[in-house]
Amino acid sequence: MIHDCRGLEVTAADPAAVLAFDRAIEAVFGHRADAGAAIQATFAADPDMALCWILRGAANLLLAKQESVPLAEEALIRAERSLALRGGTAREQLLAGALRAWVGGNMRQATDRIDEALGLDPLDGFALKLGHGLKFMLGDLVGMRRSLERVLPHWRRDVPDAGYVLGCHAFVLEESGDLVQAERVGRQALEWAPGDVWGAHAVTHVFEMQGRAGDGIVWLASQAAQLPAVNNFAYHMHWHRALFHLALGEIDPVLDLYDGAIRTARTDDFRDMANAVSLLWRLEAQGIDVGRRWDELAELATARGADPSLAFALAHRAFALVAGRRLDVLARQIAELEVWVVDNATCQAGVLRVIGLPLLRAILAEAAGHPDQAVDILFPIRHRLQSLGGSHAQRDLFHWFLTDAAIAAGRRTEAFELLADRTDRHATTDWAADRLTGLTAIAA
Repeated sequence: MIHDCRGLEVTAADPAAVLAFDRAIEAVFGHRADAGAAIQATFAADPDMALCWILRGAANLLLAKQESVPLAEEALIRAERSLALRGGTAREQLLAGALRAWVGGNMRQATDRIDEALGLDPLDGFALKLGHGLKFMLGDLVGMRRSLERVLPHWRRDVPDAGYVLGCHAFVLEESGDLVQAERVGRQALEWAPGDVWGAHAVTHVFEMQGRAGDGIVWLASQAAQLPAVNNFAYHMHWHRALFHLALGEIDPVLDLYDGAIRTARTDDFRDMANAVSLLWRLEAQGIDVGRRWDELAELATARGADPSLAFALAHRAFALVAGRRLDVLARQIAELEVWVVDNATCQAGVLRVIGLPLLRAILAEAAGHPDQAVDILFPIRHRLQSLGGSHAQRDLFHWFLTDAAIAAGRRTEAFELLADRTDRHATTDWAADRLTGLTAIAA
C-alpha cells in the first residue's frame, strides 16, 4: 500500500504511479491541459492502477457524448478487474461504484457514492473535484455546498491542493448568492494556489452578478497569464470577458473575442457550444448583426443529433438550430427524445421529461412565430431550470429567451415578473433596463 501526497492509501504497483496521479489530480483541479499527460505517466508506471482508470472513465463521461460511454465502460472494466485482482481500499471501491452508476446513467447515485468516499477520506481531492463537477452538471447547488462544507475544515493551508478546494467553495458561495464572501474566498484561493482558474472564475461570477463589468475586465486581464496552460475552460473565461464588454456596449471587442478566442477551436464540446451559442444569442437580442457565425454551430448541432446525454447541451444546440433556420431538424430531434424518455430511468431522461423537453418545445414554438405558446409552456416551470445544470450566468440565456417571448406575446404581467425575478439575483443590465423601460412605456 502506497500513500498519496495527502496521506491517503492508494492501491498501486509503483510509487511513481501515485506521484504521477497526484500531478493528474492537481491538473484536474486547475483545469490544465497537461492532465492527459499526467494520466499517461500514471499508466506508464502502473498500467492497472484502478483509481487512474476511474479517472479516465469519468473524464469520458464529462464530455456528455453518447460515443464516450463505451470508452467509460472499458475504463470501468479495467478498474474493477484491477480491484478484484489486487484488492482495494473502501474509498476506491466506492469510486468504482460511482463510475458504474454514472455509466448506467444514474448520475445522482454516482454523487451519493462519491459523497460516501469523501465521508471516509475527506482529503480525497479526486472525489471532491469529481463530485463538485458532477453536481454542477445536475444543478445540485445544495449538494455541492453541503459536500464541500462538510470536508472544508480538513483542508488547511498546508494540505496539498487546498487552494483549489477554496476555489470550489468560492464558486458554491457565489451560486448561493453569498457574493461578498465568495469574492473573499476566491481571492484567498488564488493566494494559496495562484494557478486556480476555477477560483478566478468564481470571482469573475461575482463581478457578473453584481454588474461590475469594468472590474471584471481588469480581473480577467490579471489572470490572462495562466490561460495558455488551461484546457478548453480558457474559452469560457474569454466568454466571461466578452459578457463584460457586452454589458459596457463595447461590441467590437465582443466579436473580436468570439472569433479570436472563444471559437478558435470549432469543436462540438457542449461547453464550447454553450459559450458560443449564448453569446451570439445575447448579441442578436440586442440588435447586433453576427453575420454567418451561426452557420457552423447549426451544422454541429445537426450532426450531433438528439444525443440525450445532457439536457443542458440539448438546449444550447436547439438555439443554434433555430438561429440556423433548421426548425425541421429540431422538431425531429424533439420527436426522437419524446420516444427515448418513455420508460427510461436514467437521470437525464428525468430532467428531459420535467424541464428539458418543455424548453426545447418552447424554443421551437417561439422560432415558429408562436411566442405565446412558448410562454405557456415554460413560464409555469421556469423555477425548475436549475435542474438543467450550469451556472446562473449560463442559465441567464434561458431567462432572456423567456422574457423576450413574453414581451413578443404581449404578456406584460409575466414579463414584469420575469424581470423582477432576475433583479433579485442579478444586477440590472442594459438588456433588462431596455425591456423594463419598454414595458413601462406600454403600460403608461
